[in-house]
Amino acid sequence: MRVYNEQFPKVIPSLQETRVIPYIKIHEKTVLKRLDMIPDEDVRLSLAKDRLSSADFASLISPSASAFLPQMRNKASALKRMHFGKTVRIYAPLYISSYCINNCLYCGFRTANRKDVRKRLSLPEIRAEGMAIRKLGIDSLLVVSGEDPRHISISFLAEVVKELKKLFSYVSLEIYPLDPGGYETLFNAGAHGLTIYQETYDRKLYGHLHPSGPKMDYDYRLEAPARAAKAGFYNIGIGALLGLHDWRSEAISLAAHASWLRKKFWKSKIQFSFPRITPVGGGFEVPAPVSEKELEQMMLAFRICFPECDITISTRESCRFRNRIVQSCANLMSAGSSVVPGGYSSSSRGKLGQFGKRDVRTVKAVEHDLRKIGIEAVFKDWDKCLGA
Repeated sequence: MRVYNEQFPKVIPSLQETRVIPYIKIHEKTVLKRLDMIPDEDVRLSLAKDRLSSADFASLISPSASAFLPQMRNKASALKRMHFGKTVRIYAPLYISSYCINNCLYCGFRTANRKDVRKRLSLPEIRAEGMAIRKLGIDSLLVVSGEDPRHISISFLAEVVKELKKLFSYVSLEIYPLDPGGYETLFNAGAHGLTIYQETYDRKLYGHLHPSGPKMDYDYRLEAPARAAKAGFYNIGIGALLGLHDWRSEAISLAAHASWLRKKFWKSKIQFSFPRITPVGGGFEVPAPVSEKELEQMMLAFRICFPECDITISTRESCRFRNRIVQSCANLMSAGSSVVPGGYSSSSRGKLGQFGKRDVRTVKAVEHDLRKIGIEAVFKDWDKCLGA
């Protein structure tokens, strides 16, 4: 197993590698210049197709496509109904630790926030949190922790998963990157989904935003979804943290990463997430803000070009936007979420959270609002007979 510490060696890429889009090996400037040159007619042609290529994806995220959002909504809505019906799957995140040895400049858990009180839940506390979430009616759980193997070891995570599988039909993870053996241990314990964001696919910016900690290793994180898929994980969630870098560049990189994973690990299903930066302590200024309109264009393009993949919308977005986007493309959403350890079974006031929420509705309120727009909230769609 890889050893983590604050002195983890930094990988220094060559200048020619820093702006290359991973998995397609094309320079970012070339890609962005091509996107600026795409005419309206190319967008129309892409929207008229049944089978879309990478060139069509480029058309749909181009500046020209921003004038075609109504047409994109119509096409995306039809595809979403075709593959998922009028449903949205509901899950809840369970934060088990706020300890972290990374120093990501944009994150509330960063190790430099030394004045904030950290907490790691014990197994009894985790069970109490799980029981509080089950009382909300939720049967799909995402276990989240800060990245600190000293407090959240693989063996502890395996115990956590086994305990939570007594309560939930489906358990997935959002944790630090592991070697193949670590992923195999957690898969065998009962965790069958993994989410890991690259944060930004721009290698040079990535190095600046992660000045210390094991997360400095760009390639080790980039290759983590493949290691998890090889270990057997059914669902692999990937994404970029929007606002760190040009969103069109991130979209191209994310699509290329997903296409490569689907080709190599066809048994695993790809899930896309599109989190935007929300305010946290420390005064981090968002370098490349993404508007709601741009976020919608990006999500619509992914639904149209990856029609069978899951698309998640988080509580970082407003309830108004979430209600609209589940009608056109998103089929996964969290509800009643707490982003601090212990936030479901006790008061979370004053505790350190990873990010700020904009949608603070209860699970019942989310279900009610979805019903009003003709969407059914699904709380369980996994069972032991499926792949047991």
